[in-house]
Order: sequence, then C-alpha cells, then structure tokens
Amino acid sequence: MAEFFVRHTLNYNKTVKFNITLRYFVIKGEESEHMWTLEMGTTHEDINGDLISAKKVHNISAGNLDEIIETVLADLCSQIDWTPLVDDKEAPLVDNFLPTENNAPIGSDIRIIIKDKLPSAGIDLSNMKIILNNSMIDFDISGEVQIVDAYYNEYELKWVTPLRVYETYD
Repeated sequence: MAEFFVRHTLNYNKTVKFNITLRYFVIKGEESEHMWTLEMGTTHEDINGDLISAKKVHNISAGNLDEIIETVLADLCSQIDWTPLVDDKEAPLVDNFLPTENNAPIGSDIRIIIKDKLPSAGIDLSNMKIILNNSMIDFDISGEVQIVDAYYNEYELKWVTPLRVYETYD
C-alpha cells in the first residue's frame, strides 16, 4: 500500500490523503494466470459528511494502469468538497526559452516553457497564440508549435524552423 496526497489547484490550502494498493493473485487451476486488482480509497468525507467508499478495479494490465488510476482518482475527488476555491486571475507566463543567445546557430530549435502559478485552473493551449518577431515582421507560428512535455500547470513547447539555410551561393 502506498499513500499520496492530492491538492486542488484552486484551493492550495487543502490536501487529501489517498491510499492505493495494487495486488495480483493466481487463479487456482490456471497455469500462471495472474489477475491484477487496484484498490484506492481515502478516509476523507464526501460533500455530505459521509465516508467515501473505496474503489476496486479488477483485471488491470500494465497498458491501462495509468488511465485506470486517473479515472478512479477523478471519481473519488469529485465527491470531495474542495471549497473555498480561489479565482485564477493570472495568465500563464513564459518561464524560460532556448536558445537564449543572440547569435544562435541556424539549426537550433526554439523551446518555450510556459507555467501557470497557483491558484491555477490549468493552461488552455487551444486559445494560445505564439508570435515570432524577427525585428521586422511578426509571424504567427501557433499551428507549428509541438508539445514536448506537458503537466497540469507547465508546458514545454518546441518550434522547428521550416526552412534552414546552411549555405549561400554567389
């Protein structure tokens, strides 16, 4: 059994402890047939002050374990009163970008790290617009940016220049 804590990003003063257990057993009469069972629960009360029932999921595989944990945890968290929630009043910010030097090699990819400080409702990339300025013209590269790494309140984005000129001819 493992314990972990969940904090709502719009109420960073409240954390709830959860327990998770992953067990396997062999069915009698079957040759090495393992069955995996996930059990997750909390001693925290639901919105009405009642205990929240633990959730059990049978026939787990390594391929769907992450999705099952996420689904079960979301169900348990939806039963908790997370109020008072705090308004997310601040827009995400560019935390870092690479390359940082003025004379970067022409083959360099551009990486941008965007963060959203708590309290946070998360980052909505569908509404984001990324403009590249070469000191003369603005280029909208929003549709060309790839997500490299994503967390709830932090994204790493990469833009690969579509045309790279390495040589010039007279």
